Amino acid sequence: MNRKLESVARRYLAALRSYLLNEQEAVLEQAYELGRTAIAQGFGILDMARVHQDALTKLLRSPVVAKQNGHLLQAAESFLLQSLSPFEATHRGFRETNVKLQQRNRELEAEINQRKRVEDALRQSENHYCQLFNEAQAMQEHLRDLSNEILRTQEDERKRISRELHDEVGQSLTAINVTLSAMRNNGTGNIASGQKLAETQVLLQETMETVHRFARDLRPAMLDELGLLPALRSYLKGVASRTGLRVYFRGNSIAEQLADDQKTVLFRIAQESLTNVSKHAHASQVEVSVSKLKESICMEITDDGRSFKVDPKDTGKRKGRLGLLGMQERVRLVNGQFAVKPHPGKGTTIHVVIPFNPAGLGLPLEKKNQPGVHYGKNKSSTR
Repeated sequence: MNRKLESVARRYLAALRSYLLNEQEAVLEQAYELGRTAIAQGFGILDMARVHQDALTKLLRSPVVAKQNGHLLQAAESFLLQSLSPFEATHRGFRETNVKLQQRNRELEAEINQRKRVEDALRQSENHYCQLFNEAQAMQEHLRDLSNEILRTQEDERKRISRELHDEVGQSLTAINVTLSAMRNNGTGNIASGQKLAETQVLLQETMETVHRFARDLRPAMLDELGLLPALRSYLKGVASRTGLRVYFRGNSIAEQLADDQKTVLFRIAQESLTNVSKHAHASQVEVSVSKLKESICMEITDDGRSFKVDPKDTGKRKGRLGLLGMQERVRLVNGQFAVKPHPGKGTTIHVVIPFNPAGLGLPLEKKNQPGVHYGKNKSSTR
């Protein structure tokens, strides 16, 4: 028995002797305090049982205690139980705490399982969204290919209709015109009939010019046969004569080394832009330039007409600006960049950049800009 336990044993023996002699309630309180002291010093129930057994053995050998109490064992039991009461309270607290811990553990386990289910659901959702994202990307690529194919088919169809208008319809109208000329030259009929023939010839000439213009607008043969710059010059000259706009054109012949679809895109951008300017801008002059940048071809179309505000969120579907959307889509399909630069009160600039690397094709890197050409109310001139 160590010193601390011996101290508790001595105090326990004295308190037990006092209680067995008088059985006072205050002495039982001492027993309770002894139990708390034992707990505080780290002793257990077996230690207290051993202390009680030693103390009771010593007291049973004392004749004074034996004579004074006939119910010695019953009183000693009551003292022992009182000294063990703190142990019971402590153990009860331990049990309650253990029950709460077990309940908390079950709650934590349920929460962990719930989190695992949520994580599994999130993981599945993430995989699902990744799959949807990949499908969306594939669909977007498919739509791009489809859009590109639609535009290519549209250009082919325009080329076919243009040739039919120029060849078949144009030839038929020319044959009719020749016949009318022959009838007029033969002088058959009266003066009124000759006048009618002359008026019909004039109308036929205008119809032929209209058919040829439609054919050029659908698909200028010059674009396929002579190249981009000659086609642009011819188109801009026609726009100037029809609308009264003063059109200035400046080009770089290296643009002729672009791919056919890239040339078509630049021509269609110029065509759509000039149509918008003539219809909506109320402009008096337009400048069109095709120039060489480091690794790209740049085309700018600038007018001096009314400008408009460009909303970044506006895709072009509102306010009837489907032309801008079409131009943007065409440029995107050749991996180019398209921008509209409004200058309030000063006009608008259409800016198109198409990637181009002739060095990779073994072609010359630079060619000089060709002289600028001015079309408009005055006679065509170069500068």
